[in-house]
Amino acid sequence: MAGDGSVPDAARDVVARYPLCFVASLDEDGAPNLSPKGTIRVWDADHLVFADVASPQTVANIARDDRVHVNVVDHFARRGRRFAGRARITRDPAVLDAIRAEYPGEPYPFEQAVLVRVEEARELVSPRYALGKTEEQLRR
Repeated sequence: MAGDGSVPDAARDVVARYPLCFVASLDEDGAPNLSPKGTIRVWDADHLVFADVASPQTVANIARDDRVHVNVVDHFARRGRRFAGRARITRDPAVLDAIRAEYPGEPYPFEQAVLVRVEEARELVSPRYALGKTEEQLRR
């Protein structure tokens, strides 16, 4: 892991290139809730962040149980990163303004965001690579 934080440089690159992710949180009955998020970003060396855009169930789940998993995937290469961590809701203007600045001309309606403190960052690789496929073949 490069750098001083829990988000490795290679993972930062994946998140920067593929801002669509899937966030898993836990419903009240313990069942997993999987929800796509289109604004995922690396916030700092230890955190990911995404805007609360139409995320009422994810936010309710996090308020009750802060454990989450976040998968960011290059669908064509069939690889990416999977993160595990603890999430919290924030209304910090610096966080909200930074997310909004990344989408000029697209006024997403959100008043809060979710910060995920990354505890684990692992590579996510399709089993197709175990069959000897190359990234170039999978992209085709």
